[in-house]
Amino acid sequence: MTIYPNHQSKLNNAGKDQCRHLGNTRIDDNAIIAVTTDSLLESHVMNGVQVMSSTLPESQKDGGSVLLSAPMDDADALFALLCERRGWADDVLAAIESADHDELKDCDTMVSFLEEARLAGAKITIAPDFDMDGIASGVLGYAGLRELGFDVELHLPDYRRGHDLTPADIAEIHARWPQTSVLLTCDGGVNSREGVAAAHELGWTVLVTDHHQELEPGSTADITVNPCRLDETYALRGICGAHVLYQVLETYARRFQPFKVFAIRWLRLFAGLGTVSDVMPLLYENRQLVRDSLSIARLLWTPAPLDGGGVPQPMGIDVEASTMMRILRAEVHDPVFVSVFEGFACALKAFTVTGKIRDIDGIDEGFYGFYLAPAMNSPRRTEAPLLDCFGVFLARATEAKLAAAFTVIENNELRKELTARFMDELDASDQPLAPWVYLSQAPKGMLGLLAGKLAERHLAPVVVLREPSDPDEPVSGSGRAPAWFDIIETLDPHPGLTAIGHAQACGVHTDTPGDIKRLADVLATQAQALMRTGQSEPAGTSIDLVLGPDLDCDAPTANLAPLAELVRRISALRPFGHGFAQPRFGIVIEPQRCRLSRIGSEQQHLRLVTGDGLACLWWNAADAFYEPLRALIATQTAQQAAAVAAGLPAPALEPIRVDAHLQLNQWNGTTRLQAVVTQMPESEALLARA
Repeated sequence: MTIYPNHQSKLNNAGKDQCRHLGNTRIDDNAIIAVTTDSLLESHVMNGVQVMSSTLPESQKDGGSVLLSAPMDDADALFALLCERRGWADDVLAAIESADHDELKDCDTMVSFLEEARLAGAKITIAPDFDMDGIASGVLGYAGLRELGFDVELHLPDYRRGHDLTPADIAEIHARWPQTSVLLTCDGGVNSREGVAAAHELGWTVLVTDHHQELEPGSTADITVNPCRLDETYALRGICGAHVLYQVLETYARRFQPFKVFAIRWLRLFAGLGTVSDVMPLLYENRQLVRDSLSIARLLWTPAPLDGGGVPQPMGIDVEASTMMRILRAEVHDPVFVSVFEGFACALKAFTVTGKIRDIDGIDEGFYGFYLAPAMNSPRRTEAPLLDCFGVFLARATEAKLAAAFTVIENNELRKELTARFMDELDASDQPLAPWVYLSQAPKGMLGLLAGKLAERHLAPVVVLREPSDPDEPVSGSGRAPAWFDIIETLDPHPGLTAIGHAQACGVHTDTPGDIKRLADVLATQAQALMRTGQSEPAGTSIDLVLGPDLDCDAPTANLAPLAELVRRISALRPFGHGFAQPRFGIVIEPQRCRLSRIGSEQQHLRLVTGDGLACLWWNAADAFYEPLRALIATQTAQQAAAVAAGLPAPALEPIRVDAHLQLNQWNGTTRLQAVVTQMPESEALLARA
């Protein structure tokens, strides 16, 4: 029986046998894999610990087995097979770790001008974008320039005006800081010709730092630093806006204030956050940047104190007790520079209080991408004020920073509710141009989020447009696409259809409602052509290994020890994200041996535990899938029991198949292997049957 029809195992029979017949052993050495310049498979022996037998007591099977170590040889074949399927040869993995890069065009010119401005006492006003990358850019730039001795102000953007710098922004800045003579944009401005013209009319010098594609005839700013400039030769075009501005500040410090280089490098915290939040490829210099950012973030986290009964009290966390804050307080820094790190520590405290961070290992790229960035992006989704997002880092009092962080988190919960509501409305409405184009009445800031969820569902490009109210007015919305599809390039040759932003995440516009059908046709034609030629599934988007009882599976779940060791090896390759995806596993579950339950404070999550004790957690899936799965399990189990009672051969049971990531979960001193479900390949059929 073939479990995954499109999956063909490349593991030889000897390797399969080795994986299937692992002995119940005890070992003395716990070895881990470390990525080094000499070999990506160099093993380092640590202090020995004891491995538990694969024969699990029932008390452990409900949550997954305790696995602290495994013999190294047990995971060798699986890791080798994973690397083969991913194309992760040693030279490839070594190459993507290189953080060397050229200097961005005109970075040196901008740095020279900044020094002239500082010496002249010129007032610089920073104009950032309003998403997480924009917020990170603005905070990084404001804190960095203050630390370097500049006279600088930070403008609060208005997301209702869109991503471009507008004349209205210039008027606001001029009214509040009339002494402004230099405008510095971050994460935007490269194509903002009207806003730049308004600044020039006031006699300002305009410096643009951006990472969006420059459009013809090019930027009208005085100096533009952007990896996506028309004439740029910078190798990795996919760096975020915060990283661009960071490179400017670090270059400035190296050239004019070398004694400040170390302090400026602490600001990699925000550049790495912007990298993850803006879904930049985690390759080359971006990899070390994100690692550095996470390391700094962990220095800002403090575990919750315990009460008399040993219960953690996260509200009692003292952010000043964190290692990073003690370092900063022991040195001489600009107050704003210190403030932004204190604010980050307050944000970590707020996420700890709300249960999103349980320990220091919870501060990883997933925390940035799934918790912190969505929360900071929530105001434009829900049409809430943006002030709190900047207030987290820049409010004067620690208590105000913490209150702002809680407000941002609370608003993100509203964003989740609205997302579910508008997705339900889309599913229930007539959408004749689906799956390529959808029309919605959701707020403008929600359209990109909806498009992203639909693109994930269909594994294809999707544009969600605001439902038009005037037959002659332009129609706007957002597009999202898998890594193999370039929306901007696809629409560029077609008059009346425009996309601005990033190739897979951009704003989309049609000149009139009459162009919407043509938009759907263009997307469908290009996507289907790529699918026919096999270009629609880049490495890292398919299942890497299949786990389960069938002979066609790559490894069984009867012994979880080698899988735990495999997870350790995979973790050594972090960070994962766009361009370097986390490995995905297909898990085959025997319905007659599994246990199904609802978990969570509102019983909103699903937990499927295999007969071998592997817990598969599926977040926020209980409402949709608990009853259909329960019915499937009950029906198949009853059919098998009836056949046995009648003396008939047991019928073949239909397995439950899920796609998941594997992880090691530590709780109360116990380490458990568990799977986090990302999707069920046959979910639509299951729901239809129910």
